[in-house]
Amino acid sequence: MNATSLRGKRVVVVNWRDLDHSLAGGAEIYAWQYARGLHEGGADVRFLTARDEGQSRRATRDGIAVRRVGGALGFYLLALVWLFRHRRDIDAVIDPACGLPSFSPLVLRRRTPSFLIVHHVHQAQFAVHFPAPVAAFGRWMERVAMRRVYRRQLTAAVSESTANEMRRQLGWTGDIRILENGADLTPYDAADAVGKDADRIVVLGRLVTHKRVDLVLEAVAALRGRPDFAGRNLQVDVIGHGPESERLLAHAAGLGLADDVVFHGYVSSAEKDHLLARAAVHVCGSDAEGWGQAVIDAAASGVPTVARDVPGLRDSIRNGESGWLVADDISPDVVAARLADALGNALAEAASPSARVLRAAACLGWAHQFDWSRMRDDARDLTTEMLFGRAPALPVCHNPRDLRVAV
Repeated sequence: MNATSLRGKRVVVVNWRDLDHSLAGGAEIYAWQYARGLHEGGADVRFLTARDEGQSRRATRDGIAVRRVGGALGFYLLALVWLFRHRRDIDAVIDPACGLPSFSPLVLRRRTPSFLIVHHVHQAQFAVHFPAPVAAFGRWMERVAMRRVYRRQLTAAVSESTANEMRRQLGWTGDIRILENGADLTPYDAADAVGKDADRIVVLGRLVTHKRVDLVLEAVAALRGRPDFAGRNLQVDVIGHGPESERLLAHAAGLGLADDVVFHGYVSSAEKDHLLARAAVHVCGSDAEGWGQAVIDAAASGVPTVARDVPGLRDSIRNGESGWLVADDISPDVVAARLADALGNALAEAASPSARVLRAAACLGWAHQFDWSRMRDDARDLTTEMLFGRAPALPVCHNPRDLRVAV
C-alpha cells in the first residue's frame, strides 16, 4: 500500500509502558512497532504512556512524540483525562489491552475510532497479582466493561489462541482480527549450532509471577538428580529482570542450583544474542501468553523451546519442529515433572552436533516467517481501514496454519 496513506492523520497509541520503562516487555515492543508503522505511513503519532521513575514527561524517539502521565495505576485515569483534553486533535486511537485497555471510547468524540488490541486474556492472572475484591473488579472490567465499551470498535488479537480465549472467557461475539507479532531476526546460520553448548539451557523473559520461572528451575533440579544426567554439567542462563528476581534467586539456592544458574538481568541486544547463540534449549514455563515473543527470539538463534501447551505458546511453537509442547495440568508439581521429561529428551537430542544443526534449521525456518516490517505494514492497513473504510490489502494466510485476518 502507499507508505504515505496516513499523512496528516493524528493518531495516539495508548500503552501502559514505553520501551524505556523498567518493566518493558514484548507488549511494549509490539505497541512501539505499531507506532513506528503509523509514523512510516505519514501519520502524526503520539505515544501516551505511564511515567516510570526517572523518566521525563515528554520525549521524542524515532520521530514519535512520547507523552507520559501517571504511574502504574494512576496512568489509566490520567490517560483518559489527557485524551479528553485533546479529543478534538485526535483522528484515531490505538488501544492495546495490557491487562486492561484505557477505555478511550468513553472520552473520545463519537466519530473518533479506537482500535482495541488484546494480547491475552487476564481472567486468571488478576487473582495472582491483586487481593480478592480488586481481582474480582478487574475480571469484571475485562469480561463485561471492556466488551461493552469496545463493542462498536475494530478489535484484534495477536494470536488465534487469544481470539479463542476472548470468545470462551470473555463472551466476545464481534469480529476479531489477527494482527501477529513480528521479530528482530538476528543473523544466524544453522551450521553454527555445532558450536552450541549441549548442556546449556536458557530462560528468556520478564521475571514476573505468571512466567513461572520457578517451575523451570524445579525441572532442571529434577534432571540433575537422574542417573542418565549424572555426567552432564547443566547450566542455566536466565535473561530478564522483574519483581520476582530475589525470590527466584532464593529458590535456585534452595534447589541446590546456586552455582548452576546465572541471573543476567537486563542485557543488551548483543549480549542476548550471544547467550542465545550458545544455548541448546530454551524453556518457558509461563501460565499463558498472548504470543510467545521469547520463543521466536530463541528460534531465530537456532534454539528450540520446551513449553507448556497453553494459549500463545501453542501458537508460537511448531510442536516437534521448533520445539515441544507439554500437556498442562492444574498441579505445579505435575507441570514441573512434565517439563523435566521434555527437557531431558531435548537435551539428549542436543548432545548430537548434527541433531543440533537439523533442529536449528527447523527453528530458523519458522522464525523467519515473522518480522516487524510485515507487522507494521499490516498495522497501517488496519488503521487505514478503520479511518477510511477500505479493506486492508493483506494476503489471506501468513502460514499454512494461521489466518492473518480472521472475521
